[in-house]
Amino acid sequence: MKNIIIILIASVLLYSDGQAYDTNYSLHGSRASFLMMDSKWMTLNYLHPNANKNGMRNAAKANGDTHIYLYTRNAGDNGGGFNLGQINPQADWEAHLDILNAAGLKPVLWLTPDDSRSITKQSMAAQQAHFSEMVHRFDSKVTGYVACLECDEYWSPVQVQNLVAHLKTKTDKPVGVHLTSGLGGHKGNTAYYANADYVFLQLGWNKTPAQVAAMVKQAIAVTGKPVVASEYAIESRTAAARALGNAACQAGAIGTGNGRSITPCGYEAPPKEANFLKKYETELLGIAGVSVAIAAVYFYNKRFEEMPVDFTLKGTEDYQAYGVSFKKVNLTYDTEDSIMFYYRGTF
Repeated sequence: MKNIIIILIASVLLYSDGQAYDTNYSLHGSRASFLMMDSKWMTLNYLHPNANKNGMRNAAKANGDTHIYLYTRNAGDNGGGFNLGQINPQADWEAHLDILNAAGLKPVLWLTPDDSRSITKQSMAAQQAHFSEMVHRFDSKVTGYVACLECDEYWSPVQVQNLVAHLKTKTDKPVGVHLTSGLGGHKGNTAYYANADYVFLQLGWNKTPAQVAAMVKQAIAVTGKPVVASEYAIESRTAAARALGNAACQAGAIGTGNGRSITPCGYEAPPKEANFLKKYETELLGIAGVSVAIAAVYFYNKRFEEMPVDFTLKGTEDYQAYGVSFKKVNLTYDTEDSIMFYYRGTF
């Protein structure tokens, strides 16, 4: 059975990274301005039917934004002087997300609001159902997700961990967690971030650039996760807000949520190897399964105690070859411009 185990190990090595997000959708370098209180705007409420969508888009682009934060539901978090506190998924949201992407604003969906007890007191099964439906409908049109805004106001660390884990079974886009002000929120509990890909750090108001830098550095050191400085100014278009965002980036943050003026901020290049494996995941899983089946039948019929097995993986950026061979049996898989599968051998 040793040789079958070898093949199984090879398969596991190829597919053991199911919980990692696809870095093609990395939030490194992200730039948003979700609070624009001078205009009584909070982009989280952009999907409300009465939101000034043109105004928000134009203001975000004028402030240099690359991403935009959006609620998928709301039951009380108004974030301004207009009555935009009630949001439920609508049939036209796909079209609105298309408009944002065409404008160069990549949507980041925030799946749970604060100040919305009628939502947050629902069962965990209901929360999971909402998460699943949002991924089902919108995953191809968004860059990432934040499980909840100020999660520590209404859920325990274990509840958040479980919801993030559930979400990551539905999507390979990055998932963040946002708490009240400070590392670990008002409870100082960093267990909330355990399953997240990103820490969306609320820094609080009236901080100096030096204080922002110190908080970002602490969050990176303690959590070991990339940090988005997501909340530090109520008006993202001011020089003061941009200075705070700049300080966060210079301290190691990989993105900002309330404006900045500098461009470099945590760029992350997608690995080509991960892209290839993701593209041909189904085919490679099939090869692994067939390899194990052939090995099992061969061992059963021939009762070999030892059999040399050769598993190969080689190639360049444009050409890859994968193979499993033992005795008279060869299984080979080639990919260049098209997918081809070869088997030859005797039993």
